[in-house]
Amino acid sequence: MLTACIRRFMPHLGIFMLCLLWQSPFCRYEAAAAAVSSDASLSAIIEKMKQEPRGPFRRIRWFCNDGSNLPTGEYVCSTHGGGYQHGEWSRQTLALRDQGYLIANVLAGLDPAGFTGPSAQLEQLRQILLERYLVAADDGWVFRRARFYRGAIQSEDEQVAASRILRALLTDPEWRRPERFLLLREAVRLLLPSGALQLTTSVRQAASSLEEKDPGFAALRIKIHGLPDSGDAERVRAYARDSGLASLQPVYAGFADLLDAFYAPHTAEDQLQQLAKDTSSRDIKARIKDASAMLAAGGDEVEVMASLADRMLAWRILLQKKSSDSPEDRLRLFQASLMLEREVFVRANRLPLLFPQAGRAQRLGWLRHLEKALAGAGLLSQRQLDAFLEECGHLTTAGLHPSAGEYYASLRYLGRTPQWAQRSLEFHYAATVGRWGELTPLAAHFVPDRLRASPVLSFTRILDHLMADASRMTGISHHIFGQELASSLRALNPGLSRGVLLMPPVQGVPFRPDGIYILPSTTEDLPPVAGIITSGEGSSLSHVQLLARNMGIPNLVADDALLQVLGRHVGDRVVLAVSRRGAVSIEADGPQWDEVFGMEAGLNVPIDANLERLDLHDHALHALRRIHADDSGRIVGPKAANLGELGSHYPELVPPGLVIPFGVFRRHLDKPLFAGGPSVFDWMSAEYARLKGVPDQADRRRQTRLFLARLREWILATDPGEEFRQQLRFGFGRIFGSGQPVGVFVRSDTNVEDLPGFSGAGLNLTLSNVVGIKSIVNAVKLVWASPFSERAFAWRQAHMQHPEHVYPAVLLLQSVNSEKSGVMVTADVESGDRRWLTIAASEGVGGAVEGQAAEEVVVERASGRVRLLAQATAPWRVHLLAAGGSEKVAASGREQLLSDAEIRQLRDLAADVERDFPLPMDETGKMMAADIEFGFAGGKLALFQLRPFVESRRARQSEVLRAMDRQWPLFFDHGIDLAGVPAVEGGGP
Repeated sequence: MLTACIRRFMPHLGIFMLCLLWQSPFCRYEAAAAAVSSDASLSAIIEKMKQEPRGPFRRIRWFCNDGSNLPTGEYVCSTHGGGYQHGEWSRQTLALRDQGYLIANVLAGLDPAGFTGPSAQLEQLRQILLERYLVAADDGWVFRRARFYRGAIQSEDEQVAASRILRALLTDPEWRRPERFLLLREAVRLLLPSGALQLTTSVRQAASSLEEKDPGFAALRIKIHGLPDSGDAERVRAYARDSGLASLQPVYAGFADLLDAFYAPHTAEDQLQQLAKDTSSRDIKARIKDASAMLAAGGDEVEVMASLADRMLAWRILLQKKSSDSPEDRLRLFQASLMLEREVFVRANRLPLLFPQAGRAQRLGWLRHLEKALAGAGLLSQRQLDAFLEECGHLTTAGLHPSAGEYYASLRYLGRTPQWAQRSLEFHYAATVGRWGELTPLAAHFVPDRLRASPVLSFTRILDHLMADASRMTGISHHIFGQELASSLRALNPGLSRGVLLMPPVQGVPFRPDGIYILPSTTEDLPPVAGIITSGEGSSLSHVQLLARNMGIPNLVADDALLQVLGRHVGDRVVLAVSRRGAVSIEADGPQWDEVFGMEAGLNVPIDANLERLDLHDHALHALRRIHADDSGRIVGPKAANLGELGSHYPELVPPGLVIPFGVFRRHLDKPLFAGGPSVFDWMSAEYARLKGVPDQADRRRQTRLFLARLREWILATDPGEEFRQQLRFGFGRIFGSGQPVGVFVRSDTNVEDLPGFSGAGLNLTLSNVVGIKSIVNAVKLVWASPFSERAFAWRQAHMQHPEHVYPAVLLLQSVNSEKSGVMVTADVESGDRRWLTIAASEGVGGAVEGQAAEEVVVERASGRVRLLAQATAPWRVHLLAAGGSEKVAASGREQLLSDAEIRQLRDLAADVERDFPLPMDETGKMMAADIEFGFAGGKLALFQLRPFVESRRARQSEVLRAMDRQWPLFFDHGIDLAGVPAVEGGGP
């Protein structure tokens, strides 16, 4: 397997890494995908299927319970145990399904048992639910014309099958786990939509359809999608009267009637009464009847919404408990909960219109109610709800007059709710949506549409109003293209850059170094770019985030309000500034910025090797326990040096390791490039010098790619020699023993990383759990080649005066099959406050460092108080295999990953490291914070790396960014009257 992957590596390192991680299934998937798309793209196949009279089907057949597939006719399956008549998949449909695209689902043919138990087919269920969304959103999707193909789909059979599947889920104890609640509730919503819930979808789709027919309707469509309220029906009628097209008058009228039905006051009340009537459980019947009676009684709008939210939360708790109630009755309670969610959605959207003079405290109360509703809907966990309520309590403990700074900081924290909800959905659907994006771009709308149809929409609207108020009261503002923007955006990395605002490139097209990219989230293989704007942050301590931070690349998490503005400027040249304290400015670029960037250029920190320290004559292999901090940059890189030093202090926490020093690689470069040719080192040095003189940047990049490819190919193809293999066998046996095979992580450790101005985090290759000397030798060659990838060159060598002096040592570290792993920084990454620790962790091996959606907390050193920033929502975890390599398996999704005891171990470690470990100083003479990679197996801590946490000196010293932060202290200590009405215009207090 490794040899095959090496051949793949030669043209592209990233493909090799995926191949190694996912083993042969990735390679098979890639080949299968190529086979399907040889005739036409996947999306073209789907588009054709929509127009086919039979859609995804070939013919109508009877599918009998004994497995028989018989022609149509009367009572065909009567002697075969019964069965169902529906469409038989076409060859094209079967080909897509064979590759994992489970389209054209017919529920009647499914065994509900497949969705139950510890090995439930969750991915199949997700694809079924996503297809249900597409059918509603895209006029039948692949069934568009097949809906009229008689016998292809039997609606009564489908409804019966959907109920049967849901009853099976509600009987299974696995589906009572909190991690499954959201997926179960979404299954009820999409498989058995009630009339009220169908109305929600119908309203959104009807508005979009009208805009397609009448572009002038766009503004009203945006309003209805973004800020709906009960006055929308009259707005549609007014538009039809004043501006509508004559040919569409019946369509406008029908849409206005639909909106009237959507906001009709007795819809949910009547449907709840019917559910209660059908329910046999006394307890559930009473709960549903009580909710219906409460809605019928009416009353104060806020009190009604609060009562609805409380019921949703209580019902969730009830539904997660073991119960003697029948699955049918529990299903009705789920349906009732979905009706309550719709009522909360409608009523919350009315509040700002009904109570325009509501004070800040009242609006915070609205947010509390909506937070409970979101937890009741499964979009938030109990842990997230508790964290939100604790923050609200902290804000109000200052009485009705907290400081402006406290008010602003608390609102920024409360603003995490929309992303928490988004990540909850993405835990279940991100992988499925990503794959189905190859079939239709509409798949990407699934999560945003669900959020906009939930109380998240109202929450964001109310919070944005408060955030705009807080910004004015503190003097803080975000300026976007000359306008002050009320937004709950969040700054990740400070920096100042100019470039072109761009969307992600299509597959196969490289990222531009001058691009300021709008991305779904940061990824582990992102090359150097000018700026990063994401809708989801992944892990703020991932390798890419750390690289961006120490290179001064500005990075922020944007909300919908900002993304909508930015969408109008894609392709424009802009300047992006993110201050250290979180102020953001995005402006059109122009000559006025030339002088500023000329001055800023002098703040760049050069990256270069310390040639005086290098000892390239050491060719021995060393036990990690013999390596210490003062060996860094001399015979090994900082990974091995720091880890060896850690091992001398904590021998029980650092796994055994073997180190191959710089000198072994340098001696390897003395071999000829080809028979009779120059040594590789001489050729490489000459090429670096020649490339610097190529005047055209595009031509220089092209020639650099060719040079790097040839160098990597030589490293991979050239045998390091029998002497090296014997040396490796002896050293390996001495450190790891000669008994059972031992897996090792093969890690690159160069002399140009973890420097005062440059971390190099994640630039070079780490191969996980390599077993066997032959495989380890091949892995060492791959690691030697990895500093010469195009991405590593762009981040590092392109900024060096002497790029030929990059030397990789190799660390062979015994594998630890971590149940959870991550990164700890001994400071609050956002504020720099050393009284706090920042910890990011994910399930499995390699947690948080590769950009996974990790659990993130900040921990107060003195008290141990934990403040939740994000839950771990990466859908996969990496598990090591005994025979070598790894596999990706489903993550549990549990709401708390690190236990209290594990956090206590990390707190103790942080105190010890800063007391006993020699960390470098920054330019102010202050000791840098530590960046520590760790894992836990069976509750026991293991340490894998320690480096200084490097921030950009350019970002710290930029006069532009400093000026943006000078506004902060102006009004921070002023008291805020929480009883007062939020300011919507004007300046400071």
